[in-house]
Amino acid sequence: MKSATYLTVSGATWFARVILFSETNNTIVKTGEVVGKSSQLKLAYRAHIQRRFWDFTEKLELLIAEYRSKGRAIEVDFRSLVHLGAGIDRYTHLIHPYPAKLLLNIPLFFLNSSQMCPPEGMVYDPFCGSGTVLLEAILSGRPCIGSDSNPLARQIAHAKTTWVDPKELLQAIEHVLKFEGTAALFTPVMDPTRWYSDDHQLQLGRLLSAIRTVCAGAIRAFMEVCFSACVKRLSAADPRLSVPVRLKGEALARHLEGLPNARELFLRIATQNVSRIEKLPQGCTPGSIFNDVREPLNQGAGPDVDLVLTSPPYAGAQKYIRASSLSLGWLGLAPDAKLRNLERLNIGREHFAQTELRDIGIDARIGADDILEEIRSANPLRAHIAGKYLEEMEHAADAIVARMKPGAKLVLIVGDNQVCGKSFTTTKFLQRIFEIRGLHTKLELVDTIKSRGLMTKRNRTAGTIEREHVYILAKQRGEI
Repeated sequence: MKSATYLTVSGATWFARVILFSETNNTIVKTGEVVGKSSQLKLAYRAHIQRRFWDFTEKLELLIAEYRSKGRAIEVDFRSLVHLGAGIDRYTHLIHPYPAKLLLNIPLFFLNSSQMCPPEGMVYDPFCGSGTVLLEAILSGRPCIGSDSNPLARQIAHAKTTWVDPKELLQAIEHVLKFEGTAALFTPVMDPTRWYSDDHQLQLGRLLSAIRTVCAGAIRAFMEVCFSACVKRLSAADPRLSVPVRLKGEALARHLEGLPNARELFLRIATQNVSRIEKLPQGCTPGSIFNDVREPLNQGAGPDVDLVLTSPPYAGAQKYIRASSLSLGWLGLAPDAKLRNLERLNIGREHFAQTELRDIGIDARIGADDILEEIRSANPLRAHIAGKYLEEMEHAADAIVARMKPGAKLVLIVGDNQVCGKSFTTTKFLQRIFEIRGLHTKLELVDTIKSRGLMTKRNRTAGTIEREHVYILAKQRGEI
């Protein structure tokens, strides 16, 4: 048996973590306990190397001390705290576009601060979107679980965090491009003729049919994500906007004239994504990715999460389902081919039927009653949207806190905006929601949003989110 000692650093103090590797039976032995096969050695090694170069334990302790001393939010710039190049192509983060992605520097900072989570602790992102936090949790050597109501987001997140043999993926791409069959149809969530030329609609339909005929399992899921990354680019949608908005006139003509063939674009995207998948730790995969954060724990299950790291949706600030509508239509992910059925599952949604406009019951301790009444006097619908958002976030908080182990931490990233010209302090309302459920605020940071694709100012009733607050809240040890 051979042994290797990997050194990691915490602040200015070096300490040794011994990993014993047996070449005879291809296993890792750590502190006398067999924990896995050689693929896990790669994962452990990468995680330890990452912690050598990125260790923010000492910096976080200084921020917590400053917060205790000043008793107010501390201004930070996560781009300066964690040095990454703009638009960095790190592992599989760029496998598929998605609106309002979390700034990568934030999870990197907290996942590389040793006081936030044990080295093998479970990480949970209850609003995981396309999986930024889940991927960084895996790269830090930790197991992870997630949740999101958007089925496209769940599929992207799963593909982004699942290693598949690159040779098998390249072979599958070749087989897909050789296959000739009938075209799959766009499910009628919207009129495809408004968004696609007849030629591109046929090309995409045949490509999707080939993927679903030739591929299965994780390979098919990967191929569908690559296909999804093509569909908006080949449409008449303005490429500058996250939500599909049809171009007009000369701009539309120029755009359509420059569009590539669907198979050529798919080959380029899929090949790039294979090179990204190849960088993942061999054999890695996420835990479960649920479809509703509000679902309670299974009967008899206990708390299982050491760190919750998440950025909840904003009330009426981002149309996540509409932004995904073209992909949802092609992949057939909308129940009964209706986007509204998916929108109803979203916290912070804007569309409500008359039958859904009912009294809202939120805890008065949140402190939102007065502002909701002011908004109601100007716009009853907007008041209902904001109030319903807080009510549903209360239900989400119940389930999130129930999953947290005693001593677990919550990193909450959220911003304030305006509703009907009035300041809506989402940050304070969500902080109170979690404090009411027994969590205690340990730190509040404020960072300026430079650009995260947040589409928040669409009309007179909406406002722009310019600063994000990052809270650390902790569950008391001994609490159940």
